[in-house]
Amino acid sequence: ALHGAATVFERAGAVPWLALATEAPAGELPGAAPGGDEAPTALASLTEAELRLARLVGQGASNQEAAAKLFLSVKTVEARLTRIYQKLDVRSRAQLATALRP
Repeated sequence: ALHGAATVFERAGAVPWLALATEAPAGELPGAAPGGDEAPTALASLTEAELRLARLVGQGASNQEAAAKLFLSVKTVEARLTRIYQKLDVRSRAQLATALRP
């Protein structure tokens, strides 16, 4: 069912919204690069939405900036960051930025 819906979303230009709505693990949505150059398995455990947020924060965005850019509430950003930190076993934004480096 998701595959058929994905085509409709693609035509509407809403693939990023589909990723946010489904919380599919990175690389599992149609059009996503299979087996991209995402290194360690910890990064592979992040959903597409978590990976987008992690990259923004890793590049220095504040929670408020990330929330505005991703059309999320600050509370949602905080909750996702908590999950990201747990999955990557990091405790700070600096460690997150390091974990995202290739």
